[in-house]
Amino acid sequence: MSEITNETVSAIDATLRDVERALERLRTGTYRHCQVCETPIDEADLVAQPLLANCPAHPELA
Repeated sequence: MSEITNETVSAIDATLRDVERALERLRTGTYRHCQVCETPIDEADLVAQPLLANCPAHPELA
């Protein structure tokens, strides 16, 4: 069995934080909207990337 690296743990932790933030947006009713400009996020984009938090105009903040 290969060794688990700090980078692997960090990547898993970052994904978990993204999931927790997405769940919070679901609870508050803001899941389908950009966190920056509140523009609705395209459903196809959310299907492809369910943890997406921002519209294409704000990808650097995703």
